[in-house]
Amino acid sequence: MEMFIPSSGLSKVMGKHGTNLDNIRKISGADIEIIESKSSRHEHVAHIFGTHEQRQSAENLIKAFIMST
Repeated sequence: MEMFIPSSGLSKVMGKHGTNLDNIRKISGADIEIIESKSSRHEHVAHIFGTHEQRQSAENLIKAFIMST
């Protein structure tokens, strides 16, 4: 599964030293890789691997971090 992350939300998803991303991986059980989008400098792409439930959980957690203030 691919999910786009706007540059404005990347630091929220990553967290300090990647701690938020590590926690998303632990909670969801999904494997997540974040890379720069080839089509836009203003967003990144999260590649999410795992079962349907793991991918859905990771997607929901990433969305929550992006929306947090």
